[in-house]
Amino acid sequence: MARMKLKLKQPRFVAVLVTLLLILVLAPVFQQAAHPGMTKVLALLGLIVPVLAVAAASEAGRPKTVAIGLAALCAFANADVIASASGLPPQVGVAILLAFLAYTTTRLLAGVVRSREVTLDVIAGAVASYMMIGLTWAIGYGLLETVRPGSIRLPEGSGASLDFPTALYFSYITLLSIGYGDITPLSATARMMVVLEGLLGMTFTTVILAVLVSAHLQQRGGKTSDGR
Repeated sequence: MARMKLKLKQPRFVAVLVTLLLILVLAPVFQQAAHPGMTKVLALLGLIVPVLAVAAASEAGRPKTVAIGLAALCAFANADVIASASGLPPQVGVAILLAFLAYTTTRLLAGVVRSREVTLDVIAGAVASYMMIGLTWAIGYGLLETVRPGSIRLPEGSGASLDFPTALYFSYITLLSIGYGDITPLSATARMMVVLEGLLGMTFTTVILAVLVSAHLQQRGGKTSDGR
């Protein structure tokens, strides 16, 4: 029974990864549905992911206290989306959410790096950290476009603003170094953000994920040779 309980506690990062995948899948569906309730659900998902990330990566103490405080600020600042009650400028809520995501992304990655054993769950945490980077940059692009409209040019004839699903798409094709060219950064700030995200994505995939997967394979090989 003790061994069974230990196994149930091990998958810490899978919930974060699954929630991030839900956001990617549901974002375009919500956009096409154009239902107010859908936007509220998406906003709630955007708050749930960082909370899950901190819960998975941090022990009790100051980091979790800071995360809870930032989560409370996000819930209040984004209440105009969730409950139509805050009355704050939208830039304030987006800025706080951006800080929240940046903090929790670093905490999640720190939790992955500090793991004593590289398990499949830890690799899932690394993938979740990578996806959190894309989500954080998407919010950053949205904030930039809100503060400085015209910083990012959308395809001609689209007649649409940089909404959340479009920001997610632009962020992840930049992080993955795909670069279709349908969305273009125009301002110096937007271009620098694109360069930094591309460099971070390349470094993450070539160094961190490669090291974790290699260590996991070595651990499996060692256990096999020991007959465990």
